Amino acid sequence: METEAKTKKAKTRSARGTGRLYKRTTDGKEFPPDNKTPGVFWIQYTLNGKRQRHALTGKDGKPITDLRQAEAERKRLTAPMRAGKREEQLEALTAALTQATSETAQAVEDAAPVLRVAEGWQAYLSSQDRPDTGERTLTDYAGIWRGFMDWLGEHTENIHSLRDITPQIAAAYAGSLTKGAASPNTFNKHTSFLKLFFRVLGEEAGLKANPFEKIRRKSIKTNSRRELTIAELKEILTKATGELQTLLALGTFTGLRLGDCCTLKWGEVDLDRGLIRRIPNKTAKSGKPVLVGIPAALFDVLATTPPSRRKGYVLPDYAAAYTHESAKSKATRRPEITKEIQAHFENCGIKTHKAGTGGDTKKRAVVEVGFHSLRHTYVSLHAEAGTPQAMIQGNVGHSNPAMTQHYLHVNEETAFKTAQVLQLEDPKPAALTVPDWIAEKLEGMTAKNWKQIKAEIMEAKA
Repeated sequence: METEAKTKKAKTRSARGTGRLYKRTTDGKEFPPDNKTPGVFWIQYTLNGKRQRHALTGKDGKPITDLRQAEAERKRLTAPMRAGKREEQLEALTAALTQATSETAQAVEDAAPVLRVAEGWQAYLSSQDRPDTGERTLTDYAGIWRGFMDWLGEHTENIHSLRDITPQIAAAYAGSLTKGAASPNTFNKHTSFLKLFFRVLGEEAGLKANPFEKIRRKSIKTNSRRELTIAELKEILTKATGELQTLLALGTFTGLRLGDCCTLKWGEVDLDRGLIRRIPNKTAKSGKPVLVGIPAALFDVLATTPPSRRKGYVLPDYAAAYTHESAKSKATRRPEITKEIQAHFENCGIKTHKAGTGGDTKKRAVVEVGFHSLRHTYVSLHAEAGTPQAMIQGNVGHSNPAMTQHYLHVNEETAFKTAQVLQLEDPKPAALTVPDWIAEKLEGMTAKNWKQIKAEIMEAKA
């Protein structure tokens, strides 16, 4: 029995000078050549003292998965090692293996693990190499990836794995964004994320290069929202009703962004102490809240809600619209809120678009007035009232590193007192001054000469 076992073992060993033949699976595991596990045959040999490995391919360039074919190819490659002088062996073997290397390059790539396009997003979420991103940003990223997959399905063929996506395809997609009238900001968001996506999954997907690496960002021309006048603020606040009035009041008197106003919760509002403590959506990752005082005008609006109903969202209808997501996880109802606000501004006689843009002009609308204008106005009103810059920046949640230490000292009393400077009063007329010559005449005016003095003054005025 022992002799029989030795004979069997001897049959499985390779002849001297023929290298080691083995089988390799797509997940990188190695097995003896006679193992039944499916895989591609590889050969290992030593050349000039260095160990070499190559996948074996047939004449058609496809990986060899049949044992007999693998044995034949091994003999062909290593034949020079078994005959002739050593110099001749090395020369012949080097030539044969150089040819084999070029033939197997594609085979090695084909044998590597394949990451399918449909599996891309889940692979990105699971990757330890991706940056730590907030939930809101991840939702935006998911929408960008789905949009790209939809575009691939409509405009390409036979794109199954991530390594099938070439720089030419990436350039075509970038071009479609431009043709689709995407703003420079939208273009940059899409292409920047896709560049990040392929960078994170490059090794796992077996990419030779990042297809989006050479897509250049577009320059952005900032269209700043203009501030509103006191008269305009009064107009939009008094003409609004229901949740819209509360939404506009929050924007005016807190400087919070639209998303923060729409999703503000009563648990973040302390009417007794006159304070709002909120972690802004945009900086949620930092976990740092902003502390904003509630001025009298905003207090009056919020106090109309009975204490028994101060649960959940302050603006439940707007919160539902803002947080709504479609089956593809897209925030499809947020534009409805913006349109309602813009329509209200227009109804109040405030032009929201820059002249010559939007509407029938066929030019992309440049928004000059919108909800964000309330944030600009909030900052300006505080600046005019003499509120310290550090306090203003702390309230609106700016992340200027130079002011960080100042924000740490914004206490509740300071926040409350700061809020009280926001009063929507009409500008007071300048004090009237009387010329000296008129003052002299008025001092000498009596019941007998007042008509004469009046006539002289009126004549001088004319």
